[in-house]
Amino acid sequence: MTIFEIPTIIIATATALILIVQASLALKSIKADHERRKKQATFDYVQKVRPAWIEAKHILEEKWGKDPLTSKELEEIDKNFQLLVRVRELLGRLEHLSVGINSGVFDKDLIFRMSGSQIISIYKRLHTYIDRVQKRNPTAYIEFQEVVKVFEERKRIKPEKNGNIINS
Repeated sequence: MTIFEIPTIIIATATALILIVQASLALKSIKADHERRKKQATFDYVQKVRPAWIEAKHILEEKWGKDPLTSKELEEIDKNFQLLVRVRELLGRLEHLSVGINSGVFDKDLIFRMSGSQIISIYKRLHTYIDRVQKRNPTAYIEFQEVVKVFEERKRIKPEKNGNIINS
């Protein structure tokens, strides 16, 4: 080995190490940005659909209180086109949100922290309607049911720390 080869090897090794460190920092930065964007998209979508949830919830509570709907109340909903549209719109939006959650597009942990209790209460309120619809169409609202099942199980675990930003 000549006197010029030793510094060249040292410089090449140092350059390779710097490149590896830079690549790992870039990867960490990309992951952190992706996670933040996913959480922001989740937050924005929930804020967008929440007014429809609240409106439908208030309409139902004003008319029948907070208990699960009975068969008699379901018949009233079937006869009242506006109520039927509200219930279907509410469940449709929740089903779309649930598809996003179950497919990983939306951040499940953040939605649980933001609206988990509300989602569970809406399901409990409307489960008789959902059961009736599923007799005709077994796949109706199954994504929503899956999310509720997961959220109900998670309600037993305290304190909830999932949903925090990890890669920052």
